Amino acid sequence: MKKIFTLLAALIGLSMFMSASAYEHTWKFVAAGDASTYAIDQDGTLWGWGWNEYGQLGLGKGSNERYGYPQQISSEKWTYVAAGSSYAFFIKEDGTLWAAGLNTKGVQGVGDGQNHQDLTQVGTDSNWKYVTATRFFGFSAMAIKTDGTLWAWGEGEMCALGLGGFANKTTPTQVGTDTDWASVTIGVAHGMGIKEDGSLWMWGWNERGQLADMTDGTGSFFVKTPKQYGEAKDWVKTFAVGYSSYALKSDGTLWAWGNNQDDLLFGYQSNDTTAIYTPRQVTAVEGKILSISGCEQTRIVAVGENGIINKVYAWGSNNDGALGDGKGKSIDLAQNPISYSPVEVKLESGLKITQLASGQCYSNVLTEEGRIYAWGKNRGGQLGNLVELDQMTFSATPILATEVVETEGVYTFDAENIPTAVSSAKKLILTGEWGTEDFQTLTTTIGNNSGFPPAGNTTIEEVDMSQITVAANTSMYVELGTSMNGVFQGCRSIKTVKMPAADQAANFVSLRSAFQNCSSLEAIDLTGCVNVTNFTDAFFGCASLKSADISKCEVIASSESMFDCCTSIETIILPKSLVIGKFFFGDNQALRLIDWSRFEGEVPQFTTSVFWDVFQYINDLSVITLIVPDDAVELFTSDANWSRLNVKAASGIEGITTNNNVARDVYNFKGQYITTLKPGVNAADVLGNGLYIVGGKKMIVRK
Repeated sequence: MKKIFTLLAALIGLSMFMSASAYEHTWKFVAAGDASTYAIDQDGTLWGWGWNEYGQLGLGKGSNERYGYPQQISSEKWTYVAAGSSYAFFIKEDGTLWAAGLNTKGVQGVGDGQNHQDLTQVGTDSNWKYVTATRFFGFSAMAIKTDGTLWAWGEGEMCALGLGGFANKTTPTQVGTDTDWASVTIGVAHGMGIKEDGSLWMWGWNERGQLADMTDGTGSFFVKTPKQYGEAKDWVKTFAVGYSSYALKSDGTLWAWGNNQDDLLFGYQSNDTTAIYTPRQVTAVEGKILSISGCEQTRIVAVGENGIINKVYAWGSNNDGALGDGKGKSIDLAQNPISYSPVEVKLESGLKITQLASGQCYSNVLTEEGRIYAWGKNRGGQLGNLVELDQMTFSATPILATEVVETEGVYTFDAENIPTAVSSAKKLILTGEWGTEDFQTLTTTIGNNSGFPPAGNTTIEEVDMSQITVAANTSMYVELGTSMNGVFQGCRSIKTVKMPAADQAANFVSLRSAFQNCSSLEAIDLTGCVNVTNFTDAFFGCASLKSADISKCEVIASSESMFDCCTSIETIILPKSLVIGKFFFGDNQALRLIDWSRFEGEVPQFTTSVFWDVFQYINDLSVITLIVPDDAVELFTSDANWSRLNVKAASGIEGITTNNNVARDVYNFKGQYITTLKPGVNAADVLGNGLYIVGGKKMIVRK
């Protein structure tokens, strides 16, 4: 019997409900870059996972581009991390500041103009307290020292550094002379800060309202140095994202202004997509707001009391599950699911959350007990859910990061509750009704990604569809990004597929590429697929497939490369009529029998070149026995192409039964012993369909 936690996880795709075994880390801090995640363990050691294409994880030269497992960056003690677009900053316990990754426009602050794959110190000062960076389409950085001074460097072309001009800075430069800065955040072209007295200050470019109604008195869109906004002194936190601004007050209210082009400012569809120059309260989320995060496409808001977050809400794009509500769709599906109103992130009830951190379309939360839950985009392993490259897709619901999760490997689910990832699955059991769109979602769940060749799953060994009902006109050839893909294409470990019952399989109309490159697949029952018209590439590369019976598939119109590169296939049984496509039997080196005993009509005609394309790479066609009806033997033997095969009449090799008192030894065509049939036993009952040597003669055994 399956454990309850496995069943629940499979039904609703929440691996958080799975029993977790030993995990090595108790985290005390988490940060997110555009697609790279950083965390500090309770012992102060620094770790990272996700994208590392520019060395932003600080792991050193020669490191891989993507990591789904935590990688130790440093064994020294660290206190803080901030990350941007393929670069990051780190504050050590001794107060020194370090950087890694891209150094575009001097954003690392090290002054040498070089990218760095190793942690590289920024200057020599040892009194850094806090650092922040642009999220995530810019190269500006700012920091506060323990003496309350504010510093800036990187991209300054839009006055985002608050230094009074438009120049880039390659090393930290002090902003003004004030020594009472408490916090700071920076957007694409503007900055926001709060001083120790709770006053709000802003600077930078203001064409889109990100500085509210502030001007510099000259009619310019630029505020070149920090300027106080209003007289209020109850501000506690700011968040600059893109060209939009958010600020929290001490009473837990959230206020927003700036760019509303994507209608994301306030958590409701206002149809007011112009610049907002007057701060408005965000009322779409109930409760005291403790934190806000997100990216250009999403907003993530945390609600709670006394500094402990108990609920998280999100709105905006739900591509790759960015909202965490379980309804997100793969970005490969070329859809753009959007929620203009907040949805609750499906976190496990009772969690006490202390920190929220978001990257591009993914988020992390850190709990009091030191565990990280993550959801959303995972194309680089940034969710840290311990998966290999072929399972780096996304998760539409929160999952435990960096922990080993024990499961039985059996996932049972219907089309309404398809998990967003099945990285540990050995067997899939599908239930309920399925249609084309459902199979489209499934193909992203099992790990198929767009691209050529598409990445496929390497863990699933069995697929059981015997319990499902199939919607009319269902195709297993589905959209995946800008291309098309077979549902199980590239699932190299699948050995067994149980198809739906015959009356349900009859609702399939296309199996194009459905099992392409399933190199471990040994057998599949296609007798119910009577209305499938397209089998192109259906079993291309199924190198372990031994036999195929498509005798009842009588409406096939497209079959190019149907069994191409099925190098182990020995027997294929054909329907009465068939459009034989190019490479249909390509590279079928083990093929010994084509049973076309149901053939009706005229012999298919080919030019010599096309005929050889059908049997590409098979040099000696005479080893293949072609069984046809008695009255069709002459048609095939008189044909210049088909006569190359060993054409035989069906009547001479029907089913056999052993003599009453004589047992018969059965061998295959390679002369290998199979079994001994007892007296009186029908060979077909024991052997099924196939071609064998019985008593020294070639016989076809048919049920």
